[in-house]
Amino acid sequence: MKHLALLVCCLLTLSAQALAAAERRVALVIGNNTYQSLPPLEKAVNDANAVAAELRKVGFEVASLNNVGQKKMNQAINEFTQKVAGGGIGVFYYAGHGVQIDNQNYLIPVDMDSPRDPADVGDQAVSVPRLQDKLADAKAKYTLLVLDACRNNPLPKKAGRSIGSTRGLAMTSSPSGQTVLYSAGANQEALDALDEKDKNPNGLFTREFLPMISKPGISAVEAIRQTRSVVKQKARAVNHDQDPAYYDQSDGDFYFVSSPTQIAAAPSGGKASPATTTVVQAVDPKAVELSFWESIKDSKQPDDFKDYLAQYPNGQFASLASRRIAALSQSSAVTRDTSAPVPVAGPAPAPQQLAMAPSNAPSMASKIEEQGKMKYLKVTDLRATRRDNLLRIQAEVSNTSNGNQQLYYRFRWLDQDGFSVWDDEPWKPLIVYGAQKQLISVVSPTFKATDFRLVLQSPDNQGQP
Repeated sequence: MKHLALLVCCLLTLSAQALAAAERRVALVIGNNTYQSLPPLEKAVNDANAVAAELRKVGFEVASLNNVGQKKMNQAINEFTQKVAGGGIGVFYYAGHGVQIDNQNYLIPVDMDSPRDPADVGDQAVSVPRLQDKLADAKAKYTLLVLDACRNNPLPKKAGRSIGSTRGLAMTSSPSGQTVLYSAGANQEALDALDEKDKNPNGLFTREFLPMISKPGISAVEAIRQTRSVVKQKARAVNHDQDPAYYDQSDGDFYFVSSPTQIAAAPSGGKASPATTTVVQAVDPKAVELSFWESIKDSKQPDDFKDYLAQYPNGQFASLASRRIAALSQSSAVTRDTSAPVPVAGPAPAPQQLAMAPSNAPSMASKIEEQGKMKYLKVTDLRATRRDNLLRIQAEVSNTSNGNQQLYYRFRWLDQDGFSVWDDEPWKPLIVYGAQKQLISVVSPTFKATDFRLVLQSPDNQGQP
């Protein structure tokens, strides 16, 4: 018994050490559109939801809130701070109205009354310096704050001047261990669209920042630099000044997704000197699965659990997901989707969803364009539906090798005659782990899209199996 007790103690100690070694990666994402007393925004919630989805893909535990008031914003910030306390990794993203008062930045909740005096803002809004102080006091290892605000100055005029004085946010310094990224420079306005013809569902900054989140081997600072360059160039092309600014007081580099080389080079033990400290974050497939499950576990929609099973048929929550599907399907409260599926060649589809044939069938192959030979990656399932008059696609990509494979993909959105109805999308990166599957889920950016092509390329797909 003594030996057994000693063994249990040793196992518990090793488990605690393993848990301590696995740094917690937490994100708080807030998007505010529907303001009660201020002008509404169109794309803040879209931006926030898109960022939340990308962060989940790379293994973050994400809390995503839309159209929230001051009380809920502060509660969420306090919970976020607690989760990253003591060495965690945190990302805070906010899209919505922002304003500066006396060179101090505030994020505006949807329930803020129209202010009559600058002091009203401090009483009803969320202070950015206060948020930074909370994170600094929590001693998080690294935090990235992304503020996609200052789209305009929403506050009323007073004696010929706006209460907020300027259109943008002020630039302030960052506490140690923090990087703060602003979607626009000091006193600049962040664009939602480049012109009247720009129908992209995301604002200019977020649409350029999104692909950087899941791009392997690129540090946060380099991602910021690349985003800044593109945003500045596109804004200037429409005679607008928008130059995203950032302040960095972190030690080493932070990676949303590490490259295989960086993972191999990461120290396995011992202490690194402060001058060479690097925050290297590998994407743990189990962490990604857990994040996926956390995001759907309270859902009332059977399709969410079907999506989980499609991506993780042998996952740790597979049995529970199957039971949830059965229970929700039996409930009379479940609303069935009666929208028509996308027409493709082949047998008549089921009323709810079109499941395309295996990869060697014409109906599926006709939807896929491969740029170059892909030896180990194959699309093994492809499904399309129309819901809310938008085309929704799910593609399952399988890796037949034992090594991780890099994939780049984008969609071409077409009408029934095969003509393009949307500009070419940027390439999006995806890592498909060895002998595993990854699910690509997208929604068409326009109701005009009645057909699509999934375009794939994998430059590193010739690696050893």
